[in-house]
Amino acid sequence: MQRTHKRERLRRVGVATLATALGLASLSALGSPASAVPANEPGSADSPACSSASVQLIATTGSAPQNLCVPAEATEHNKTLLVWNKPGVYDDVVDYRVYINGQPLGTAEENAKTHSPAQEYIDAFRAADRDGFHAKTVAHNFTVTGLAPRTTYQFSVTGIRKDGTETPSSGPITVTTTPERHRVNIAHPAYKAVGDGQTLNTKAIQKAIDTCRTPGCTVVVPAGTFKTGALFLHSDMTLELAEGARLLGSDRPEDYPLEKGYYLYPVPDPAPEETEYRNFRRPPSLLNVLPADNGRSAEGREPGAVAKNVRITGKGVVDGNGWKRTAEGSITDEAGNVLPQYVASSAGKVLDDGLLAAAQFRNAKEHPEFLTGVVNKPETLEDSVLYGQYRSSLMTFMGVEGLYLEGITADNPAFHGVMILDSQNTTVNGMRHTTYNTNNGDGLEFGGTSNGMVLNNFFDTGDDQVNFAAGQGKYGAQGRPSEDVWIFNNYMRMGHGGVAVGSNTAAWVQRVLAEDNVMYKVETGGLRMKSTSDMAGGGRDFLFRDTAMACMGSSAFIMTLSYNQSPSGYVAADSATFKNVKVKNVSVDGNNSPTCGMAVSDSKPVIDIQAGPALGEGTATLSGFTFQDVVFRNVNPTNIKGLTDSAFHGVTFHSVRNNANPWRFDGYSTGNTFTNVSPPVK
Repeated sequence: MQRTHKRERLRRVGVATLATALGLASLSALGSPASAVPANEPGSADSPACSSASVQLIATTGSAPQNLCVPAEATEHNKTLLVWNKPGVYDDVVDYRVYINGQPLGTAEENAKTHSPAQEYIDAFRAADRDGFHAKTVAHNFTVTGLAPRTTYQFSVTGIRKDGTETPSSGPITVTTTPERHRVNIAHPAYKAVGDGQTLNTKAIQKAIDTCRTPGCTVVVPAGTFKTGALFLHSDMTLELAEGARLLGSDRPEDYPLEKGYYLYPVPDPAPEETEYRNFRRPPSLLNVLPADNGRSAEGREPGAVAKNVRITGKGVVDGNGWKRTAEGSITDEAGNVLPQYVASSAGKVLDDGLLAAAQFRNAKEHPEFLTGVVNKPETLEDSVLYGQYRSSLMTFMGVEGLYLEGITADNPAFHGVMILDSQNTTVNGMRHTTYNTNNGDGLEFGGTSNGMVLNNFFDTGDDQVNFAAGQGKYGAQGRPSEDVWIFNNYMRMGHGGVAVGSNTAAWVQRVLAEDNVMYKVETGGLRMKSTSDMAGGGRDFLFRDTAMACMGSSAFIMTLSYNQSPSGYVAADSATFKNVKVKNVSVDGNNSPTCGMAVSDSKPVIDIQAGPALGEGTATLSGFTFQDVVFRNVNPTNIKGLTDSAFHGVTFHSVRNNANPWRFDGYSTGNTFTNVSPPVK
């Protein structure tokens, strides 16, 4: 069945607008009988929430959009989020149309202009692609607003082809909105939080959080700058940051008490006796969900063991107050927006460059007797260890079942950005991550987490944009893998790696789908996989497709087993490896200085693979890679060591610096095939 529409009947989703467009009194009166069914009554069962089925790594047949679903905790009393997989055949699909109770609601691309902070950057990127070099990305999610509380709706979606016709429809799903929830304002006289940027509000805000116990209760942070130390969230709550609201982290170490912190990985029981094993209790982050035992036991941090159904939403800012700004303070970016710029620092410079980062490092250095909870604590802790273990991240969520983050800005962490550890069914939608150039300032980190979704985000980070970890060495291999994560419709700017794996890979990072993302000025790999010859595990079963990269700072693809690991206290195991990775329909425009405004490097290979015996005895090779329909220009040659039994199909180098031969393999790279590649492999 095909439908054609000369124009969209609806440009903006809202109760009045939609009702007018459809000639109806309100959304709750739409034609389908399902729309009149209140929640929690017979007949109101929703379609299943999104699951690992959304991570489609194997090509399917059919021309209809697939797996239409709603992420966990994405539905409120007046809105919901729809996501879907692309059809098995989608080459001519340029957009998608969403239907509500059989009536057209709008298109995904138009919806993204309102609801995705990434979209204006993606549109600017497309406008700059005047010769059509880049892979085309398409939005495949839709935020529905203007719904009525406690009401059930039916949704479906079709693909829109280049000629305006539509694909067959997805299967329909039903979604029931929640009741309106109880709301607690932290500035209410019962709590007395003051948004003057000076008053320390930790107790006031925590009291509001602890009081908010009605299921679904919302704690509201109004406009203003509310200074606070570490805060701890609980099950069945929403933290909502209003537009103009800023949670500003205190710059005092005592406001992040170590006894309330966490272990990055669980401590085996009994504790390992190997002297090289270390495990540190880190200080809590600004926002936290953490186990009572600090995450020391594996059982205490299982998904759902700590909290269920935790949400953070709104248009406000979570500011870690970690670092000073550069002398310029900010830049105007490619979309005309102002971005903060933080000082690039290190352990040797933190006391000069840091705010909270400096205070926590200084406190750890001057008072080592207070650094409790270290497993196999040595007599002396080096500065590099203090720096790597005793800075607070911005947010840490551990042992959560059902985590939903939407709309907020994550800014200036002392350490990492958003850490999602040992959790399940998590979604990060429409956030802004402004951490450039904070040291170790990753955007998102998944550790031991399954069924994750990352969409509509804008990243401008000081380290990897989306990173995966899965434990270290012998004991880390006993932990939970990071698996079944879907990354799509994001704009990734600066940073180290766009999608990054490791270096902690012991329990495996596996089944990851990254698609329809745009990467600009990313410094060290759009796909960056890094580990060591004694870490164990690795990464496997990845599909990285339909992605456009421009002005890449160095390599486009990095897969290495020679990563320079900082001191971290793990017990060595077998070599890690990476395998079964498919890169498909990707465009890479390297660093063209006049366009990108960056110095050109002739030393960074566009595909940099470092593995196999050339790196030393016991280092594994990599295998099962496929590069299909990948185009390059303005790039350096490859440098491929230790890649076996892999395939290159339809790979084209339009221009290589110094007219060099792009294909460079070592003698341990065997069993590889090449079809329709240009120039040919010699």
